Amino acid sequence: MTHSIATTGGTIGLAAIALAGLAASTAPAQPASRPANRPNVILIYTDDQDRESLGCYGGDAATPAMDSLARDGMRFTRFYVAAPVCTPSRYNVLSGRYASRSLRQQKVCPPGGPINIGWDAGVLNEKILPQALQEAGYVTGLSGKWHVGLYEEPTYMPSDADPREPKIKQLLLDNYASTVRSIKRCGFDYVAGAYGLNPGSGGKTPLKMFWLPDVLHKHNMEWVTEGALEFIEQNRGKPFFLYIAPTLPHAPPAPDSLRSDPRISAKGYLDTPPNVPLSRQDIIERTRGMEAKQAAVYWLDVNVGVILKKLDDLGLAENTVVFLASDNGRTGKFCCYDGGARTLLLARWKGKIPAGKVAHPLASNIDLAPTILDLCGVKKPADLHVDGQSLKPLLTGGDYHRESIFIEITTERAVVTDDGFKYIAVRYPPDIQEKVDQGMKYDHWCRPYGGSESNVMGADTAFPGYFDQDQLYDLNTDPNEQRNLARDPKYRERLDAMKKRLREYSARLPHQFGEFTSK
Repeated sequence: MTHSIATTGGTIGLAAIALAGLAASTAPAQPASRPANRPNVILIYTDDQDRESLGCYGGDAATPAMDSLARDGMRFTRFYVAAPVCTPSRYNVLSGRYASRSLRQQKVCPPGGPINIGWDAGVLNEKILPQALQEAGYVTGLSGKWHVGLYEEPTYMPSDADPREPKIKQLLLDNYASTVRSIKRCGFDYVAGAYGLNPGSGGKTPLKMFWLPDVLHKHNMEWVTEGALEFIEQNRGKPFFLYIAPTLPHAPPAPDSLRSDPRISAKGYLDTPPNVPLSRQDIIERTRGMEAKQAAVYWLDVNVGVILKKLDDLGLAENTVVFLASDNGRTGKFCCYDGGARTLLLARWKGKIPAGKVAHPLASNIDLAPTILDLCGVKKPADLHVDGQSLKPLLTGGDYHRESIFIEITTERAVVTDDGFKYIAVRYPPDIQEKVDQGMKYDHWCRPYGGSESNVMGADTAFPGYFDQDQLYDLNTDPNEQRNLARDPKYRERLDAMKKRLREYSARLPHQFGEFTSK
């Protein structure tokens, strides 16, 4: 079966970016020559961003830069992340594999037994996308959030430590240097603007975020952008892969960060504010009165515009593939529901990917690694295992078919089929299941429901079937997953077919999942 791709009309200007204080455009430079089939690739992987935050997905926010990628490229309507929370989702996208394959995760949950997928997935000691691209002659760079493991444990310091005090200042610099070394060992030639984890969590009782003192729990999107711009400038004449991982629009609240010292970073106070062609004060003025999430998305969009403009100014836009995706949505994050797992994906390669197209077939974030290799003309190395499949045929007008995709997080597993049905199974480890059978309630991360450590991310109220261990939804008529059809006799055949698909996926993976991998 071959899927059709619909056209969307309309154009979106970049006025908001100009208003944010960008420098006037200069005439595009001539791109450097390079071997055929060697495009640059930029992957922008945002943090906790809902699809509906973008204008091109029906949102009312001012997102002209990100919307321009849809106007000039392709917008996906059924793009899912295979593990909808920060760390495992980033493992998915960098490796092309399911999070349960992570060696770091398997140290916590040994193969053959049950697995509770949380924040343990990591890429240490594994072959991932940037290493494969390095071997093929690409220069690789990262700017932004890492969150998938460090080889060197950071030195911790009191949360009320003063980053200007000489000893603390040196500790921050040493920790940052060790973070950079760890990331480079994972296949990146260049690292800048790096956050080992989130810059902070916000809220009434903010969590300790790695080694950062409380005063540094702020976003600095300009610092991330500065690192990206520097990498592009340095490598304009070489084929490059740049992974940009903004910390926005995740907490802490963007307005607080916008009003903070622009020198605040993950390495302490910078000597000078980041050198980027935009004014934070203008952004503050233009986000005044916005909700925190709207302000975060606006701030993010302006910086994406700066990066896209850099490609234009250097004459690189025509030979650079740009992907924009999010690690997960907010509603139903840490669950298999569409609010957390179905996210945004935009893809632009001028002249190669048709402009203004909308792609409706299923796709997953584990597909991005094999897709990038395919677009770059790089044969997948024998020692790089991937679970995803290349989206190149879909992007370039060829035949593409995907019958289903698989999602795994905590003790949930899900299958989404091409015709719009979703099956979610919750299978607790035996010790927890025994308590559930006695009438106790647990979240899907195996914490007592309602306790101080319970982690439901609002899913218990947003989705009536949250505590049902078998859930079936017709997403065509019930996109918000409000009516669980699993007990409806009319859907018995469909339920059995979905369970069979889940068994097939589970059989390929290292861990036990209820009866789906029973001998």
